[in-house]
Amino acid sequence: MYQRVATVFLIFFPYIAGGAEPIRGFVSVEPFELRLEAIVEVASFRDKWRLNEDGIDFSERQAVLDNIATLFESGVNLNSPGKEINYTERSVRFIVPDPETGYSNDERSKIPLNEALVGITLSADVRAIRELRGEWLWFAPGQETLVLEIASRGRPSARLLRSGEGEFSWELEEEIDIPELLAIPPVERFQSRPARHLIFLGLLMLVGAAVVVIRLKQKSPAWVGWLTVGGIACGVAAFQIRVDRVEMPEHSEIEELVYASLRNIYHAFDFRDESSIYDTLAESVRGPLLEEVYLEIRGSLELESLGGPRVRVYEIALRDWEILESSPDNAGGETMGVLANWATIGEVTHWGHTHERTNRYEAHIIFSAANERWKVSTLNLLNEERVQKVSRRKAVTIEESVEGNAP
Repeated sequence: MYQRVATVFLIFFPYIAGGAEPIRGFVSVEPFELRLEAIVEVASFRDKWRLNEDGIDFSERQAVLDNIATLFESGVNLNSPGKEINYTERSVRFIVPDPETGYSNDERSKIPLNEALVGITLSADVRAIRELRGEWLWFAPGQETLVLEIASRGRPSARLLRSGEGEFSWELEEEIDIPELLAIPPVERFQSRPARHLIFLGLLMLVGAAVVVIRLKQKSPAWVGWLTVGGIACGVAAFQIRVDRVEMPEHSEIEELVYASLRNIYHAFDFRDESSIYDTLAESVRGPLLEEVYLEIRGSLELESLGGPRVRVYEIALRDWEILESSPDNAGGETMGVLANWATIGEVTHWGHTHERTNRYEAHIIFSAANERWKVSTLNLLNEERVQKVSRRKAVTIEESVEGNAP
């Protein structure tokens, strides 16, 4: 028990004391993404890279960023049984602590060397990771220990790595719920035969023609033939002319339709590759609107000025809705307009900080029933309100460790 308490104390002592190791590592495991991250104090490489004591100006920045990216990519190895981890996105930039966002871009023209921080993120499109094995070989000059924080849908954890002993492992303690598409209420169509009464007229015409032919035989007038043709035409029209009409959903079905459509749209952005995002969006959104919805939703979920991470929405609350109108559309189907108010709740962990975001929306949504499924054909956003909270969640506290090992 005392050994574990000591280890946890060593992990979090730098934060308690107000300092930190020159390199800190982070791993974020999401259902559809893996992110490997680090924060680097540039001053620790002053002698090795012959950096100017006065600070880092624009002419030196790119060289520093390139050095860090090269060392990070070559000095940290991650693998997961049965999974192939290929980093498809990279973000590396100078950052500065920010009490509201955790970190923000450092835009100063000259950054004092002792304040220069670089944040780097490598993102991989890999799904449902439950186990990791890795080796962290990159330590700053003179750095003996490194704290690696691992955040996931399970309980956050941390590893204390030592120079020359950088191997580590991690397993998910609980199941990750993989988001799935919700069922959309189908389009109910009502079929009618508006010309069905013509059958009686057709029969009357045929009977009349037959009576004339029986009575006059070969002396029947020419119009008897036209009467016969007309009777047959009326019969064919009575059976062949059909009109399909869309049955508007019941009140409970409309609520289910609005909620499921919104849930499926946000679920598309759980993926990271554009192909999967567009394919999933296409299940709920009609073609012409795909690009607009993609840009609108993606912009609302990305962390401003931080690059890479995107908030994953895990809860949607449909607060209010009302039906506005329904009418035929240009594709030969029916449309239904809804004024909807909803809120989304999501979070993402980035460089050790958890960003919790609540967005509230009001929008005019038009659903189209051109085929057998209702799809969003128009989405006019009328109002958006964004609330963001940032917290620094420790993986394990000393008190929790003591309580968990108490006899």
